[in-house]
Amino acid sequence: MATLVKRVAGALLALAGLALTVVGVWFAAQLGPSGTAEFRMQPDTTDPVLIGPDVLNRVDADVVVTATPTAGGSVWMALANPSDATAVVGGSRHVAVTGVSVSDWTLLSTTTGSGSAPALGAADLWRQQDDAAGPVSLTVQQSEAPETLVVTTEGGQLSSLTLAVTDESWFVEAVVAALVGLFLLVAGVVLLTTRRKRQLPTGPDVGNDSRDPDDSDDSRDPDDSRDPDDSRDADESRDPSDPHDHEEVTR
Repeated sequence: MATLVKRVAGALLALAGLALTVVGVWFAAQLGPSGTAEFRMQPDTTDPVLIGPDVLNRVDADVVVTATPTAGGSVWMALANPSDATAVVGGSRHVAVTGVSVSDWTLLSTTTGSGSAPALGAADLWRQQDDAAGPVSLTVQQSEAPETLVVTTEGGQLSSLTLAVTDESWFVEAVVAALVGLFLLVAGVVLLTTRRKRQLPTGPDVGNDSRDPDDSDDSRDPDDSRDPDDSRDADESRDPSDPHDHEEVTR
């Protein structure tokens, strides 16, 4: 019963360790030593894209958003209070970024509203804005949270949108998780492969021959019941003058 419990525990430890090792190594490889997580999407749209505080202000680290237009187009990006940004966009057709997917490192989004958006750059509510003919990057600092980022294009579509977050502790945590998982894996394999040792006798009788002393001479003929004293008496009763005595003849 004890052996069965030990093997079950070993199998569970090995499986948990293997899973933790794989996850830790995978995250460490994806994040890199800098601990940078990048999430990407390809909207391929001319509609405004909104990234709300539930994505931008989800972590304590700065968030770098990079927007790239198609050839010949330009990008405009701006930050504002969430309620102000939503009010400007209104019910017009736009793409809302709702979250991230760690499994494939993508941005999750949904398209909502109808109709064309107004001229967003004309509003005076933006805290920070930038525009360029090529890729445009804007850093969102958590000290100004909550904020909503609005991205739109002119003369082309929005080809790609990337959100990058850097935290060096994430890489360290991934490595630690991989090491802990490796330790659990080795411990589980040891429990599975170690056999139960035979229990040796203990106490003052250890090493003594347990055989019965009376049985030590098993080769003795059980029919040989002669008394050793009989042979001695026979020698003493022998006549020294007996000519047949071997010793006397020798003399």
